[in-house]
Amino acid sequence: MNFENGTVHSIRSISQHGLASAWARLAKGALPCFEQFDPDPRVHDPKQLVVWKVEADNERNVFRALYRGSLLNQAFKDDWIGKTLTEVIPPSLRSAIISASDHCAMTGCAVYTVLRTYDDAAFAIDLERLLLPFGKDGRVQQILASLQLISLEGTVERSKVVGSFETQAESVLSIKISSSSFTESRSNHVVERDKLSSSASAS
Repeated sequence: MNFENGTVHSIRSISQHGLASAWARLAKGALPCFEQFDPDPRVHDPKQLVVWKVEADNERNVFRALYRGSLLNQAFKDDWIGKTLTEVIPPSLRSAIISASDHCAMTGCAVYTVLRTYDDAAFAIDLERLLLPFGKDGRVQQILASLQLISLEGTVERSKVVGSFETQAESVLSIKISSSSFTESRSNHVVERDKLSSSASAS
């Protein structure tokens, strides 16, 4: 997968947007420490989160599950804790999911992807996946993953959605977002706001 440079404005979910912004405030140009990350539950529902430990195995990243939110239990019946990403992800999704995790671990950037499948009525279902890296001394040690299923027309049945993705899945979006880009976005917002205020005063 190719990961273009993106900004926080590319994140469609309001709660994922808030989660990413909380990560960026803690990052301040360097990898934040996972133990210091404590976003308000009103910002993002912990039931939609997964925590992966990043392990090195012969210069290859291995992602081992430390935590899985209860909403994911409705889609994945088998327990993940202690298992690797390779073990728990269906083969049809492995390339897209693992490449995004690898990119997050290698770059230290937030990674946001959207994968799409379709339900029995041919309505689109999107899996919006936000990955946030944590660690120290420039090495990513944990990745926090937020997973959201969105269907604008149909109803998402979590018990069936994994099967739908196994049958058909396409990549809609794949971007990386540096923590510094959040500061740039806020600065640009202030500039635009000041321009609008000046224009309003002049008129």
